[in-house]
Amino acid sequence: MRLRVLLLDPDCTAARQRAGEIGESPESLSSGIRFTIARLRELAATGAVSLEVACCDRLPIWRLIDVDSTVYVGAFAEAWEGHESPVYKLAASPAGMLHRGLRRMLEDLRQHSTRII
Repeated sequence: MRLRVLLLDPDCTAARQRAGEIGESPESLSSGIRFTIARLRELAATGAVSLEVACCDRLPIWRLIDVDSTVYVGAFAEAWEGHESPVYKLAASPAGMLHRGLRRMLEDLRQHSTRII
């Protein structure tokens, strides 16, 4: 299994903006992202999965998790906690334009991100 994750850079301007949108302190939001990165490093060290993690500095709109050929997607909005959003599973299909569009966007984000794992 290959797992690729793109996270918000905990030190970027967009992280501070996002924290303000959800009424959280920038320090708390950044700490949560750093905790996630630490846990993903632990997972990567097990060798159980092929793991790629990168950080970007753009304001999150979509929560995207790309596992093999499946994309899991949720949305972020102002004053809305991302973890409260439903997550949808999008599998590749011949007419799957949303799947293709999100994967294309994700690839562009990855190309403009910093890989950390």
